[in-house]
Amino acid sequence: MRFSLPQRILWSSIVLVGMLGAVTFTAGSSSAVAGSSSAVAAAGTGSAVQDFPDFGIPVATQREQAPAVRRWVEKRFDTVLPRLMRSVGIDMWIVITREYNDDPVFRSMAPLTTYSSRRRTILVFYDRGPGQGVERLSVGRFDYDGLFEVVRTHNERQYEGLRQLVEERDPQVIGVNTSARWNHADGLTAHERDMLVEALGDDYAARLTSAEMLAVGWLEEKLPEETETYRHVQRVAHRVIAQAFSNQVIVPGVTTTEDVRWWMRQRVVTLGLGKWFHPSVSVQRRGGLDDVERAADGGVVIRRGDLLHCDFGIVYYGFSTDTQHNAYVLLPGETDAPRGLKDGLRAANRLQDITMSNATPGVTGNQALERSLTQARAEGLVPSIYWHPIGYHGHAAGPPMGMTDYQEGVPVRGDYTYRANTWYSVELNVRYPVPEWGGQQVRFALEEDAALLAGGWDWPDGRQTEFYLIH
Repeated sequence: MRFSLPQRILWSSIVLVGMLGAVTFTAGSSSAVAGSSSAVAAAGTGSAVQDFPDFGIPVATQREQAPAVRRWVEKRFDTVLPRLMRSVGIDMWIVITREYNDDPVFRSMAPLTTYSSRRRTILVFYDRGPGQGVERLSVGRFDYDGLFEVVRTHNERQYEGLRQLVEERDPQVIGVNTSARWNHADGLTAHERDMLVEALGDDYAARLTSAEMLAVGWLEEKLPEETETYRHVQRVAHRVIAQAFSNQVIVPGVTTTEDVRWWMRQRVVTLGLGKWFHPSVSVQRRGGLDDVERAADGGVVIRRGDLLHCDFGIVYYGFSTDTQHNAYVLLPGETDAPRGLKDGLRAANRLQDITMSNATPGVTGNQALERSLTQARAEGLVPSIYWHPIGYHGHAAGPPMGMTDYQEGVPVRGDYTYRANTWYSVELNVRYPVPEWGGQQVRFALEEDAALLAGGWDWPDGRQTEFYLIH
C-alpha cells in the first residue's frame, strides 16, 4: 500500500513525545502474525486482553495536545472571529449551553481540559470594532483556562448578569444559535431561548437574530497550523487501517469482518484516541456472497480472492477523520490484485479528480455535484458522489456535495459555496465491470479527507491509489 503524495514528510519536523508504551507485540515476527490472530479471536469472546503490533508513529498524549488546542482556540478568537462577525453583521454573539447538552459550537471554543459545558454556560462575544477585537466573556463562574473574562454571578442569577452586560454594551444585532437549516447552528434550546428573551426584555429581544452563518463559518474555517497538524492526524488514521488490512490481523479463512472491525475500534482505544462512529468492514467477491454468509452474526469469513472495504474514523487533537480504503486478499500464486480490480480503483481515483476540479471557492456544493456527475458520465463512469465537510465534527459544517439519497442536489445546504481553508471528506464510489470476475459489477468506494487551501486542493496524507495486499 502506498499513497501518491508525500505530505507526511512535513510532519517529521514536529516533535512528539510520549508514545504509548503498552504495546507488547513485536511486529514482523512469525509469532506476531499468530498472536494477532488470537488477539482478534479473543476480542470476539469478550476477553479484556488484546495484543497489537508496534504502531511505529508517535501519538501525542492528552497533556501534549492541550497547549496546542488552547493556542488554536485563542488565535481563532483573535483572527477568525472578528472577520466572521463583521461579514454577517452581528456585533454580539451569545452562546448558551448546558452540561451534557452542549451547543454544537462549544467544543471548538473550549480547551482540551473541558469535557462539557458547566451547568449552564453563557459565552458572550462582543465586537468592539476594527482594531479593538472581540471581547470574550463568560457569565457565571468559569473562565475555561483563561480563554474568557468572567462576569461573575451566582448560578441562579446568570441571566441577570447577562442583561446587565448587554445593557452596558448596547449591541444592535445579537446573534443566537437557532436555525431550521443548519444543525450545527441550532444549539439554543427552547427553554434557554425563553429565559433569554425574558431576561433581555422587549427592546433587546427584538434585536435577536439567527447566527447560523456565523456558526457555520466559525466551524468550517481552519488555521494553517491546524491543517498542518491534521496531516499527522490523518497519518495515524491511515496507519490503523494499514495494520487492520494486513496479515498482522487477518488470517484468510479464519478471520471475520467482525473481528477486524472490533480490532480497529479497540486499537483506537488503546492509542488513547477518540471515535465518532463504529468502523465497518465489508467483503465483495466473485459470484457474490451466499445467504448464509450474509446472515452470519459473527461477520463474513474473509477468504482468498476477496475485495475488502472499510469505513473508519478517529478523533485526535479534537479533529475527526473519515476514511474508506480497500484491500485485496491474494489467491495462491498471486503477487498483485487482478487488472480489472486495479482498473476499478483507478476509476474511483479519477472520480476524485473530477469532483475536486469542480469544487472551487465560490462554487456551490450543488453546482459542483451537477458538473461532476455530468463530466464523470461523459467519461463512461458510473458515479455516486456524497462529499461532506469534516473537522470539529465528523459530518461537519459547510457545503455538502450530494448525499447517497440526494444525487440531484442537497436542498439549502448544497447551495452554500466552497471557501478556502476548509476540510472535506471526498466520499464517492464508482461501479465497474471486472473481467476477471466474469464482468461482475463491483463497487469501488473511496473516502479521503482533503483540505481546500488558498492554492488549491491538498491531500493531508496522500490518497489510496493501490490496494493493501493480504497474503
